[in-house]
Amino acid sequence: MPPALVVFALLALLGGGVLVGWLDPAFADEAAAVPYGAIAANALPAVVLALLLLALTRRPVLSLGLSLLPLYLLYFANAIKLDLLDTPVLPADLVLLGHLGDGGQLLLHYLPAAAIGVAFACVLGVAALLRWEPAWSRLRGWRRALLGGGTLALGASLLAGATPWSRVYAAAQDDWHEWSPAASAGSGGLPATLLRYAWRTTFVLPEPDRALARHFMQEHAAPVVTAPAPSALPDIVVLQSESFFDAARLRGIEPAQVLPEYRRIAAESRHGDLWVPTYGGGTIRTEFEVLTGIAMRYFPDVQYPYFRLTATAVPSIASVLAAHGYRTIAVHPHERDFWNRASALAHLGFAEFDGQETFGDAARVGWYIGDDALVDHVLQRLDAAAGAPAFVFAISMENHGPYEGFPNADPGEIAAQPLPPGAGGVTGERLRGYLFHLARADRALGRLADALKQRSRRTLLLFYGDHLPALPRVYAGAGFDDDGSGAQQPVPWLLFDSAQPAAAPASEVTASFYLPALLLSTAGIEDDWFGALESARRLDRPGPNWTPLEDYTLGPAMQLRQRGEAP
Repeated sequence: MPPALVVFALLALLGGGVLVGWLDPAFADEAAAVPYGAIAANALPAVVLALLLLALTRRPVLSLGLSLLPLYLLYFANAIKLDLLDTPVLPADLVLLGHLGDGGQLLLHYLPAAAIGVAFACVLGVAALLRWEPAWSRLRGWRRALLGGGTLALGASLLAGATPWSRVYAAAQDDWHEWSPAASAGSGGLPATLLRYAWRTTFVLPEPDRALARHFMQEHAAPVVTAPAPSALPDIVVLQSESFFDAARLRGIEPAQVLPEYRRIAAESRHGDLWVPTYGGGTIRTEFEVLTGIAMRYFPDVQYPYFRLTATAVPSIASVLAAHGYRTIAVHPHERDFWNRASALAHLGFAEFDGQETFGDAARVGWYIGDDALVDHVLQRLDAAAGAPAFVFAISMENHGPYEGFPNADPGEIAAQPLPPGAGGVTGERLRGYLFHLARADRALGRLADALKQRSRRTLLLFYGDHLPALPRVYAGAGFDDDGSGAQQPVPWLLFDSAQPAAAPASEVTASFYLPALLLSTAGIEDDWFGALESARRLDRPGPNWTPLEDYTLGPAMQLRQRGEAP
C-alpha cells in the first residue's frame, strides 16, 4: 500500500478511535486501562468506509469526514436512547427504521433544536468540499480500481464475519454476551456489538418439545361448554393505554393526586397490578402477549415480535372471536405501518384496521391525536356494528414521549401537575408533561366506562398500561415507595363489565399474557388454548423477575401455539 494511503488509513483509525473512546459508554471509566484493541475494533468499520469513499471521491478530507459522521450519529442516537430508556441502541432497533411511518416524525420529536442547524452545517460542509477540495491526482485508473475493489472485498468480509475477523473481534470483546446485546455493548463497545450481531444472518425459532406441550394442555384441559348465541355475546373493548402507570408508586406523590377515574372504575371491576415484558418502550411486546396469550420470555432472541413472530398467521383472541361471529377491529390514531402493525394485526386475525387516516381532523394533544378522539372513535365503531358482536382493540398514542416542549397543550394545566420533593429542571418538566397526558388518559378511561354503561348491549372493557413511561431520570431522583427500580414496577389493569359490576373486588396481580384468557373466560367464550391458560393463571403469582409456575411445560406449549399447531 502506498505510504499516502497508509497515512490516510491511520488517520481514519485515529479519528474513529477518538470518537469511540470519547463517546462509547463501554470505555468511559477513566481509571481503567485504555483497551486500545477494543477501541480499534470498534473504529475499524469507519476505516473501511473511509477507504471506500476515498476510492469513490478521491478527496481525503471529504472521505474522512463522511466516514466519521455515521459513527458520530450512531453515538448521538445512543445517547438519546440511554437518556430516555436507559438502554443502548440494539440491533433490533435498526429494523424499525423502515416502519416508523410519517417520514420518521416521531423520532424527530426527540432531537434537540440545535440538531437541525448542525445537520444543515454538515450539508454545507460536504458541498464545499465537493466543490473546492482538490482530488488526489495519482489516485486514478488501475490504482483507484484496485483500492475500490480491495476495500469492497475487505468490507464484505467484515460484514460477513469471515476469518480472521471473527477471531479478531472475539479477542477484542472478551466479555461477550450472546444473549444480551445491551450487556455486550456496555462492556465491549457499540459498533463492535452491532457488527457481531449482524453476523447472525439466520434466525431460527425455538423448536418446541411437543410432549411437554401436550402435557400442559392435558393438565389444564378446559371443560367443554356450549357457546352463547351471537346475540347473547358481549361487545368487547380492549384499550391499551400508552405509558399508563400509577405515578403514586413514586415517592412524594399520593394516590389522591393521580388516576381518580381509574380508581373509581377499579372499585367496581376486577383490577390490579400487571407485569409486562418491557420497560420504558417496546409497546408491541406487551401488545403481542395480550392478543395471543404467548409470553415473550419463551422467545429470548426476539426483541420486537411484529417483525419476527407474525410473518404468518398466529392464533389470537381476534381469530378466536372472529370464529364466534365477532367483527374484529383494530384502532390506532397513528401511522398504520408504525411497528409493522398493518401486516402483523392482519396475521393476528383482525379484519379491519383504522389508522390515523380515519380520524380526519381529530384534535392533537401534544404531538399526537388525543385520547378523547380515540374514545369517540371506539364508541362510533361499537354503534356501527349493526347487531353483530364487536371486538375493538384500541391502541392510544397521546401519552407517547417526548414529555417536554410539546405543542397543543395548556401550559397552566401542565404547571399544575404534582411533583415529588426535589424534582426540578428538565426532570421536573418531563414528569409534569407526562402527568398532564396521564390525567387526560385517566379521564378518557372514565368517560369510556360511563358511556359503555349506557349501552343496551353488555360490554366488557379490558384496560391496561403497556409499560412505564421513559423517565429514567425521574425514577433515579424520586425513587419508588417499594425501593425497587423502574424495571421492577408493574402497570395497572382492570376488567370492567358494564352489566355486572363487581362488588368490592380484591386486587389481582397477573401478567399480560394471562389477560386474554381472563377476558374470554369472563365473556363466556371457551377455547382450548385460552381455557388452559386461564387454568394456569389461577395458580400463578406473577411478580418482578418471576418464573411462571409451570414454566417447564408452558414454554413449549406457547412456542407451538405461535406456530399455529396443536400439541
